Amino acid sequence: MRKELSVLICSLGFVGISAQGIINNGAYIVMTGASRIYVDGGTNGDYLSQANGRITPSATGIIMLEGDWTNNSANTGFTADAGTVQLVDAAQSINGTNSTTFYNLTLLGTNTKTLNVNTSVGGVTTTTGVLSLGTRPLNLNTRMLTITNPATTAITTTTGYIISETNAAANSSIVRWNTGVNTGSYIVPFGTTGGVSIPLTVGITAGLGAGQYFQVATRPTATSNNLPWSTGVTHMYDPNLAQDGSDEAVIDRWWDFTFSAANTPNITYTYRGVENTMIVPYNTGNIGAQYWSAAWLPNNANIGSAPAVLAGVGTVTAAVPFAAGAFTPTVLSSLAAPLPIELVNFSSQCSGNSVLVSWSTATETNNSHFTLQRSDDGINFRDIAVVQGAGNSSQLLSYSFTDSEPVSGTVYYRLKQTDYNGQSSTSSLIAQESCGNPGEVISAFGSNGQIVVDVFTPVDNNYVISVFDPQGKLVHSEFMPATVGSNRRTVNYAAATGVYLVRVTGAAENSDFTSRIYVQK
Repeated sequence: MRKELSVLICSLGFVGISAQGIINNGAYIVMTGASRIYVDGGTNGDYLSQANGRITPSATGIIMLEGDWTNNSANTGFTADAGTVQLVDAAQSINGTNSTTFYNLTLLGTNTKTLNVNTSVGGVTTTTGVLSLGTRPLNLNTRMLTITNPATTAITTTTGYIISETNAAANSSIVRWNTGVNTGSYIVPFGTTGGVSIPLTVGITAGLGAGQYFQVATRPTATSNNLPWSTGVTHMYDPNLAQDGSDEAVIDRWWDFTFSAANTPNITYTYRGVENTMIVPYNTGNIGAQYWSAAWLPNNANIGSAPAVLAGVGTVTAAVPFAAGAFTPTVLSSLAAPLPIELVNFSSQCSGNSVLVSWSTATETNNSHFTLQRSDDGINFRDIAVVQGAGNSSQLLSYSFTDSEPVSGTVYYRLKQTDYNGQSSTSSLIAQESCGNPGEVISAFGSNGQIVVDVFTPVDNNYVISVFDPQGKLVHSEFMPATVGSNRRTVNYAAATGVYLVRVTGAAENSDFTSRIYVQK
């Protein structure tokens, strides 16, 4: 049966006490020497503290618990940093209206142990206690686990692991480690709900400072485009694909960091091969780390580099600079993604006998200039214009250039973007057919997940709109009658985010328009 302790002081010497559940109703339990408390009874063998109940453990005292630990008292559960609490049965949880600060916490028995309240391990002032996972998984369950012991040995494990798999933009399943002035390799033994070990190593070479910490959460994504993106991230644009690259060039896992003091540790990331859903050649090429700080950094490059794996687990080590107190999501991606600019449109259209090339950016970081390049064969390009960038911007900006050189057949354009530090990247190609009848102007663009076609014609004309996906497959076709003057048509096709080739063909001779556009939901 459950024992209720409601006396002021209950002193336990060198004896063991067994009970089927304990309710500490305001008692002050003092353990001396090698005393032990064994709370048995399986799932009924709970320890519940309330009415300011608390325990003063001895250095070698042990509390062995078969049920759940619940702290509803207005304290952290203990009055001294000493002793060990062992969870020795099957599925067990740590609960309460108040957080518990354990000194030593050891996971034994079977099944998963779960946090239902923020919990600390390592002590309050002595802070030399240890979390021993053994062979057991510990599910953070949207809660924070704080390790107050600054030593790299404050978490031990054999095959046990910590589950931080809450797939939300703000993953609240967090491990915080108060490392202080210490240095060394801090291994957070993360694992998946399926039991795959994916440890994270934070190699600190310069101490953070007294009272300082780092914290981290990690999660896979259910979809291959990394949704939901971590809080604050606005794009994952890929310059080679000229579209969002999260589906094609980014590992499907997030690591969200906060360092209370600025630091550049060596981070070793671990991911599962099944989280590599990148396309060829990215899925077996080199990948590295990128971090979000108002934009993806470093600009169009990665920190660290290692070949991507398709099976088992892979690792990448990178020296990532963290600003003090900044929430910093990181990903592993190919060297082409993401980009320091978020290019939301790159298209061309006839303007009389000339070609109007237009592009827009949603964000820019250290963007020096754009170089517009033209080719007659899609292989050999030459520069035809240089347009200055905005440097840094978080608003929609539009650019354009009119190419007055005659177009015979098909010409190709691409956009080269150059940073202040000289790094550059190049977009994919867009194709422009010969401009149509004099006075005819046709254009296409993406708007809120839809494809829109504008036609200005000096004569009545009938058009066919054809939409091709990025692989060149015809996915939609429809008829568009147009009368003299301006005509606009929203194409009856539910476009997913991506790049599409739109071709508009008129009944009149030489009336043919083709443009590659980007559509974003």
